[in-house]
Amino acid sequence: MSPYDERRVKIVATLGPSSTGRDRLRDLLQAGVDVARINAAHGSPDERAALIADVRAAARELGRLVPILFDLRGLKIRTGPLAGDEKVPIARGTSIEIVNTPEPTTATRIGIDYPRLFEVIQPGSRILIADGLVELLVERIGDGVAVCQVGRGGLLLGKQGVTLPGAPIKGGALTEVDRADLAFGVAQGVDFLGLSFVNEADDLRNAREAVAAHGGAQPGLVAKIERPEALAVVREIAEVADGLMVARGDLGVQMPPERVPRAQKEIIGVANSRGVPVITATQMLESMITQPVATRAETSDVANAVWDGTDAVMLSAETAVGAYPVEAVQTMGRIIREAERDGPIRTATAAAPLPGQTEPTIAFADAIARAAQALAEVSPVEHMVVFTLTGSAVRRVAKYRPTPPIIGVATDEAVARRLNLVWGVRATVVPLADDPDALFRMAGRQIVELGLATDGAYALIAGSLPMTRQSGRTNMLHVRALGT
Repeated sequence: MSPYDERRVKIVATLGPSSTGRDRLRDLLQAGVDVARINAAHGSPDERAALIADVRAAARELGRLVPILFDLRGLKIRTGPLAGDEKVPIARGTSIEIVNTPEPTTATRIGIDYPRLFEVIQPGSRILIADGLVELLVERIGDGVAVCQVGRGGLLLGKQGVTLPGAPIKGGALTEVDRADLAFGVAQGVDFLGLSFVNEADDLRNAREAVAAHGGAQPGLVAKIERPEALAVVREIAEVADGLMVARGDLGVQMPPERVPRAQKEIIGVANSRGVPVITATQMLESMITQPVATRAETSDVANAVWDGTDAVMLSAETAVGAYPVEAVQTMGRIIREAERDGPIRTATAAAPLPGQTEPTIAFADAIARAAQALAEVSPVEHMVVFTLTGSAVRRVAKYRPTPPIIGVATDEAVARRLNLVWGVRATVVPLADDPDALFRMAGRQIVELGLATDGAYALIAGSLPMTRQSGRTNMLHVRALGT
């Protein structure tokens, strides 16, 4: 069995200069990439369209369904360019001026490209630049200038990211630039949109309305939790999101970094309790940007994310601009498999019944998903096959982290691709048939032909009877030998 098939936790890889070209993409997919992430902040629309086409082509060549996560940039506040060619030294304890226009950065004055800057900061506010490398403490504001003392110094490049901890920034989840990128993503048929700097559940609702206005296939929405405001209402966000991301980079500068591990566990726990896929991201194998092996601390970090209950772990610069992208994916896969060596990770929140379900159809479907997991533990079934129209039945079964691998059978390719982000799921597409027995035989043969199971292997099948085109009505469990 290949490394791709053995593990339950998925690998998301960010694409960039180190991972472009169909041959390199094929290498990454064969190494174990399950989801391709494309950052809207980089490249032109034509370059991003070509990259999407290359991912689809490489996946087809390998007989794979690979979802694409198109990550919107959100309200990313940046400094201005450099005044010269050299990095600018910012010395601790010195005084420096800040203006709210993107003028060039010098040793005594920094431009910040955010016109509303002076509306959201005040004396005592902190301004963090370059992921917190430089810390400025606001002393006074007047005449279009904020005078700050440098609390932590360093060497600055141009156009560095700026974080304003505690600042009441609203409307950052979907900027005008994001709306244009959103339209591009929908037109390209991407599978997920990553929403940056989400504050509340309404940001997801507004984004869904914007997506619906473009018609066509509707991508899932992944809410990136990177602000304390979002962390405070993560349960409400999870109720309306199609996925969560533990965006540890920005979260670690928006709040003290020592709080991030606890936040990670909380976000994953919320996602597990609701059966929402969750991605753990940022600096997971950071040293592999420049070296071919991971540090012991990074190895422990990835393993702990698996033990926390994450659905997926993400590589960022490691695969986008790193020197060892394929090795980083292979390393990630080995860590996951070792962490899962004693069996699937089933956290207490994943094992608990779906909370707050009063609608009878959903309550019955959730009970069947729990029964499927329990039955799989005491019977010789080797696979769980779940038939679905929208993907909800598969996600519901995956919530309970059954021991046998889950094979999602969808009637629509876009639904099947999205399911490949979910813990423990491999998906395929089979046309809907009115006769359940015919459908089970057809799906079983295809599953065997694709190498997802061996001929004659017993599977526990979940679905709905009658086989209608109405979703959300899982009401059936059936045991069958695949391929027969």
